[in-house]
Amino acid sequence: MEISRGGYFSRLSHGELSQRSINSITSNIKKHLNLHAVPKEVFSATHSRPQIGRELSRLQLYIASGHKSWSGLVVGFPGTATDLNTTHVGTPYLRKILYPILDLFQRLQQHYSDQLRCIYFIGERFPDVFLRKFRLLNTVTPHVVVLTGDLFKTKIKCGDLDKQTTFNEAWVQCWLSNQLKSKHGLSIPSSKGEINAGFLANELPASEGTKNPERLDILAYDKDDKSLIAFELKGPSCSRSEFENLLLQGVEHRNWLEANKMAIKFFFDGTSAGRINTRKRVRLIIGFFQDYVPPLFNNLRRVAVEKDKHLSIDFVQISGSPETGLSLQCLSPLQ
Repeated sequence: MEISRGGYFSRLSHGELSQRSINSITSNIKKHLNLHAVPKEVFSATHSRPQIGRELSRLQLYIASGHKSWSGLVVGFPGTATDLNTTHVGTPYLRKILYPILDLFQRLQQHYSDQLRCIYFIGERFPDVFLRKFRLLNTVTPHVVVLTGDLFKTKIKCGDLDKQTTFNEAWVQCWLSNQLKSKHGLSIPSSKGEINAGFLANELPASEGTKNPERLDILAYDKDDKSLIAFELKGPSCSRSEFENLLLQGVEHRNWLEANKMAIKFFFDGTSAGRINTRKRVRLIIGFFQDYVPPLFNNLRRVAVEKDKHLSIDFVQISGSPETGLSLQCLSPLQ
């Protein structure tokens, strides 16, 4: 059915939105946490607080429990990615639910003796304007965790080198991914020494694209300090414009990872200690086959690091062939 402009709440109220993505995500959450209904009395009005409005109460609401650091309120948005587009879920609707979400979360904290740490938003895909609104809650909430259908559809694979007949970017991504997934991982040179890296995923859905999400080439992790690594690369042959855009694309994807570390950890490790430490900052590796670093790359990195002293960006030259394998060398360490 064609959804009318701004008509999300109407279809939600009439039960016309698909539950497929919500059901899939909640099934995955239940592997690590318990989900149960929000107590009805929490919605009620008292002399000092209003009743939780219908705009919020019509959404799928749950309490996640079972691990103190991951317990919280789950807010589920039924529908497809098209249903959740800002054409149909407009700012007026978001304004009607943002404060009630915070209000409900604080009521639940009181109800459960301050045991809730997270607000989860779950749905097939959320546009950037959605996410900007949700992120406002980060200032008053320990963790905002966005779990999407796109993330749970991620295929954790390395690729098959035998099926790659051309020495191109796809071949390079497969080779690096397979090395990362090997028992000893992959040693990546950086300005602060060698990184002993392991594999998590390739072609990871990241920031919003024009139609589908953009994808991070390789998601890895530091086996020693458990920080996440965003590895953005270009193959042995790429256009000048593709090469010049590599750093900005990498920074965008790295920033997306930084904002979504909790969701990434939940997807790959669940609530266990695992491979990822969300207290560590995300590193960015820019890999390419050129033997030089464009001056603008160094200038942009210098400015970025001056603004954020904990930011780590390294340029890595890739060389070699299918016959010899690949080697990595850090270029132009940051002065």
